Amino acid sequence: MYQITRSSRVRAAEVAIILGIGKSTVWRWVKERPDFPQPRREGTRYTFWLRSEVEAYATGSSQEQEAACGV
Repeated sequence: MYQITRSSRVRAAEVAIILGIGKSTVWRWVKERPDFPQPRREGTRYTFWLRSEVEAYATGSSQEQEAACGV
């Protein structure tokens, strides 16, 4: 099981938990959704997202979904 930390950098598993999706969906959204936060790389084996960008996306996505549903 993955544990959420309060680091400013989050890995794909934590992005998935924050957004309530699977890890494979995270990577698919990176390719398919232009508004999805893009990952950053440090070295050749460390890929991460900025927590602030992911949380902003989550907040924006939920507001857009509510607007589309008329809530």
